[in-house]
Amino acid sequence: MAEQKEKIWTAAKKCFREIGLKKMTLADVARESGLSEKGVKAIYKDVNSIITDLMTKGIDDVTAILEKSVQARGKADVKISRFVKTLLADYEIHAPLSKLVSINFESLDEECLLLRNLLTQEQIDRHRLNTAIIGRIIAEGQSEGIFRNADPLECAHYLRGIIQWAIRFWIATKYEGELADFSDRITRIFFTGMYK
Repeated sequence: MAEQKEKIWTAAKKCFREIGLKKMTLADVARESGLSEKGVKAIYKDVNSIITDLMTKGIDDVTAILEKSVQARGKADVKISRFVKTLLADYEIHAPLSKLVSINFESLDEECLLLRNLLTQEQIDRHRLNTAIIGRIIAEGQSEGIFRNADPLECAHYLRGIIQWAIRFWIATKYEGELADFSDRITRIFFTGMYK
């Protein structure tokens, strides 16, 4: 069943990018995955349940990236740089999650509203927890003497905001390269305000 779910998720991400959530059907996902529609329906009752699982998996992956960053050896700025680069590569893989993260009034469309309505309170709480973990890495940098003294959680929200704007730019301009290409710029902007 795990192998089938992976096929469904891969197919759903591709359908999401190419067709969009509003037009995507279980038949599209089945066709793209190479599974029968009946086989897909045995695992997922509808497209929304697939997207909800994809967003949960995306948040799980972000949590794993953060936990790995916290446990990694090295200075906090190196940990944050690695985290941002890995996060952006991961957001590119998890298309629904990256679209959700980039929501703003300029790009607000029906798909954004559909995604927002699929978000569970548990997913929102986990996103907040992940932001707190970023704050913990920032506090570590402050104790190392490399970052300014400022509220670490506030700084974590600033970093999330910079990441969010980079994703918006990537989506709005239909940037040809990978999302991870923006990681150096994001960390440079963030560290300019954080280094002592």
